[in-house]
Amino acid sequence: MSAENSANRLRLWLLIALGIVLVLGSYWVLEVLRKTGGPDLQDTPRSAPDYYVKNFTFVKMAKSRTARYNISGDVLTHLPRDDSYEITKPVIYHLANNLPPMVMRSERALVNSDNTEVQMIDNVDVDRPASGTTQNFHLTSEYLLLLPNDDVMKTDKPVKMLMGKNLLNGTGMVANNATRQLDLANRVHGVFPPAPVR
Repeated sequence: MSAENSANRLRLWLLIALGIVLVLGSYWVLEVLRKTGGPDLQDTPRSAPDYYVKNFTFVKMAKSRTARYNISGDVLTHLPRDDSYEITKPVIYHLANNLPPMVMRSERALVNSDNTEVQMIDNVDVDRPASGTTQNFHLTSEYLLLLPNDDVMKTDKPVKMLMGKNLLNGTGMVANNATRQLDLANRVHGVFPPAPVR
């Protein structure tokens, strides 16, 4: 074997060894940066939405295996920071036994991670047609908090309600659909037309 071939082999092995050292060194640097990046870099959830669904419908079932309510909308966006959802143009159908469905609409809604709170925001419109046992019900507000598991709606904003021909206005409201109880907190004003003469 000539001296020139030996020198070439030595150079080749030195280049291979240098490449291995560079690869291992790069890996070590990345590991050190990852481990010393601190909890802010490692554990911070993403703030940007991670997925969205267009033209969706979500059905919540009761324990009796019947539909309790369904939510549909133009766009559902998942927010990973708190595992919540934002809905554009939501429409919620509340389905109760022996009553016509109550339909709730708004410009947008926020739903918490376990679906126990739904915040309806901007141009909130709630409508339930009359049935044999109840009068028609219509409510408008700029904000409404729904607690679906408790069958409760509430707000601290002004509301306008029409029940049959009776008109009620107020600021701050709690409506319990299960007990049929309605409380208005402030600035309550009502218009009750006289009953028709028979």
